[in-house]
Amino acid sequence: MRDAKTTFEELQEAVAAEAWDRVEELWLELLEVPQVPVQELLEVRRRLWKAGEKELAITLLELLADALEERSAWEQALAALRELVRLTAKPDEALRDRLERALRESRAGSSSLGRVLDHCEVRAAKRPLEVLETAELWLDHDTGTVVEVIGQGYGRVVDINLELGNLKVDIGGVRPVSIPVGAIAKYIRILPAGSFLHRKITDPEDLAAFVDDSPGEALAELLGSLDGPADVAAIKGGLEGLLPADAWTAWWGKARKHPRIVSSGAGSRLRYSVARSADDADDALLDELGTAPPRRRLVIARRASARGDGLARTVAERLRTGLADLEATDPGLAWETAATLDTLPGGGEAAEATRKKLLASVSPTALLTGIEDRTARLQALQALHDAQPDGWAEVWAGWLLHEEHPAILSELATALTRAGEEERLDSVLEVVFRNPHQYPAQLVWAHEAMVEEHAPGALRSRLTASVLERIPDMLTRQEYGPLRARAKGLLDGGKAAIRVLLESATPEQAKRFVDRIARAPNLEPARVRLVEQAAASSAPRVMAEEAPLMVATRRAVTAKQAELKELLEVEIPRTLKGITAAAAEGDLRENFEYHMLRDRQELLSAKAAKLQRDLAQVRILEPGSTDTSSVNIGTIVSLEANGGTPLDPVTILGPWDADVERRIFANGTEIAQGLIGRVVGDQVEVDGQRARITAIEPWMGEDAKA
Repeated sequence: MRDAKTTFEELQEAVAAEAWDRVEELWLELLEVPQVPVQELLEVRRRLWKAGEKELAITLLELLADALEERSAWEQALAALRELVRLTAKPDEALRDRLERALRESRAGSSSLGRVLDHCEVRAAKRPLEVLETAELWLDHDTGTVVEVIGQGYGRVVDINLELGNLKVDIGGVRPVSIPVGAIAKYIRILPAGSFLHRKITDPEDLAAFVDDSPGEALAELLGSLDGPADVAAIKGGLEGLLPADAWTAWWGKARKHPRIVSSGAGSRLRYSVARSADDADDALLDELGTAPPRRRLVIARRASARGDGLARTVAERLRTGLADLEATDPGLAWETAATLDTLPGGGEAAEATRKKLLASVSPTALLTGIEDRTARLQALQALHDAQPDGWAEVWAGWLLHEEHPAILSELATALTRAGEEERLDSVLEVVFRNPHQYPAQLVWAHEAMVEEHAPGALRSRLTASVLERIPDMLTRQEYGPLRARAKGLLDGGKAAIRVLLESATPEQAKRFVDRIARAPNLEPARVRLVEQAAASSAPRVMAEEAPLMVATRRAVTAKQAELKELLEVEIPRTLKGITAAAAEGDLRENFEYHMLRDRQELLSAKAAKLQRDLAQVRILEPGSTDTSSVNIGTIVSLEANGGTPLDPVTILGPWDADVERRIFANGTEIAQGLIGRVVGDQVEVDGQRARITAIEPWMGEDAKA
């Protein structure tokens, strides 16, 4: 007997020649081969039907079904009988019986077969194929079948309810997931036996050991088991219960280096898949590189660099090919491409040549504007610094008005200050502050940076009450939309708004700020309350032209140090512990105690920060050490009214030692400012009346007469 392949080729030629007798002869010959090519014969049947030989097609189909039934090849017989029923206008009872028998025999191992056939009476149905399809759907998802419930997890079918028309899947929850029969195709995926996800249900212990021992192979099998390319979340879901959460980072670092793993996309669209071989994975990466836009090619190139020198060299060559065009059309992207070439074997020389050409031929602003990657932009700034030793400061200061990343802005400001270019920095900041809505990113950054410990003086000097006028605009105007979260952060403890409210704002300024903040949309209630409390804690003050000197007695400094220690070691830890306890009670949105404690913690932190700054700046006043040639801090001033009546003397000390009832005034108060610098014999105004200074004595300590 000839082989089946040769016979089938002759059959196709006979159909093409419309030699129908020869077709029948060859068809019968193929029914005798060990493996009947059922699907190929069904395709020949369709060609016969299309050629108008319908009777011949049905006759040959009946012969095929008979032969398969005789061989007990029930799955194939079911396929032939299904086709025969479809082509028969009114299938008789005998044909329906044969259809049901083929189904019964092909599903003989199903535990629910009897129930399904009793419910789906194929032999009695007017539309037997529709009933057959329903019966097969139930049997495909018989109890014990391992499946994926899309979006929920993996498990086994534990029940099929034919009367209610649903099945239940145990995926490890409190109760099984119920799926209506009409939704099975959409929400259920049968997991092939032996696949990674099938083994996760049937043999989890052995699979967990495999995952731990062979990260790369495990990831490849998992991706092959998933339905298409997967993101990291889907991969983590597939590993749930197999890999401890704290082992993920190390495992993932090893697994994704497997040579068959292919990644595509970037950011939120980054997906992973598995190729048939490492060569196929490399080819897929090169195909993606060939069709990707220029900027996307850099991401692909970075992935290629980790897959071996051979692929990396090919990628480097392809990047070099398009470099000349980029130098002319997109200098910034050309610079980034050069930075990527530096990481690829054989790319360094072309990268260096490109950088030199760009530095010589492209304006700094045009170059920097096109560089999207922050690291590459910093490298370009440094290259401009090195290439223009006499002009870099002008370039960097000018770029401040274009740069939007806060880390780079801080780098620019710090470098200019260290180089003695603070006046240039101040001029640029003046442009920003005079035109705030033209430079929203720079303005928000400036307000963040001005409270940092080592902020340049040009920034620190702008921590004034005008901050309270600008921040509400940042919270409401559309120019600041992308920066809104950072703008809200300026209201947190220790940040610009709270610092100004606690340190320098007048009551009127504080009230106006609170009113404007209260009207700002989408502002968290906790932040509003913090602002209100900070504003309420700022005592009325009269601002001098210059900030008063911070002077205190040794006793006052000791007391403030003890107060700071109490805050840092007792009050703040106790409040944080209370916050943790309150948070454990559940829903934070209506947890009044939680928000109250959060507000208290932020105020305590701000108070501690201010104490630390003041203690770092305070000058201790030693008794008897003050020059008495004129009124100053640490002096006692004797006075008499114009009529010669002696007045109560005035002692001038620092704000921590003030005691108005004992006539001890802080150096920043109105009465002290009116006396400081005056000498014996000067006329002054004290307590609403004119008086003359009769003596100036040094303050001699806590027991000195006030």
